[in-house]
Amino acid sequence: MKTVTFCLLASLVLSAHAAEIKTNSSLDDTDQVVNQFPVETALLNIYTKESSRTLSAIVYGHKESIEIKVTPKGNLTFENILVQGAEQRFTYRYDDEVIEESIGINYFTLNPLTFYGFDKPSGKYSLATQTVVIPKMASIGDSNQFVTERIYSDSSKNTPVDFYNLTWSLSRASANTAWLCIDIDIYENSSECYQIDGSGNILQSKKRLQYWAENSFEIINYMSE
Repeated sequence: MKTVTFCLLASLVLSAHAAEIKTNSSLDDTDQVVNQFPVETALLNIYTKESSRTLSAIVYGHKESIEIKVTPKGNLTFENILVQGAEQRFTYRYDDEVIEESIGINYFTLNPLTFYGFDKPSGKYSLATQTVVIPKMASIGDSNQFVTERIYSDSSKNTPVDFYNLTWSLSRASANTAWLCIDIDIYENSSECYQIDGSGNILQSKKRLQYWAENSFEIINYMSE
């Protein structure tokens, strides 16, 4: 009887030890350092997949927020090219009161992901030139300019109103996540950053807007709600 009891206790101890090893191993997996992230997949999740996110900031004691909704529009034609489209709707609120709405459709193709431009009901029309292929995977510290965009007052393309470049970059957020930032070099410099995991999922986002006001630069940092 003593022998049976001893064997049973030993078996329980070994089982518990094995469970502890498995648990510790799982914890170690979550802390495993990841150095490469799927940039293309993350950009698809940001610009082409159905999503909704809200960024907000407190500015001079008032709450400013930007709600961004993305709605896929399927197959479309842009500049006589068969492409896909995704609507982006921006709703700007000041102390929870809607002060402006902006709608546009981004045009792109897949495999590889290539952007062609956008148009808006307001008339603004963009032609994008993709300077390099967006990488499937990239490492922490990598960056590259990937789009040159020309904005016109309307689809006639007779009156240019803006010109800027878009650059992506990857920086460390945690052991297994990264910040994928999109920088826009325009007179109102802005940077949109998205915390992504190893599968390219968007965990949270933030936006830094720097603009010239009253003879000085003002900076607003918006964060995910």
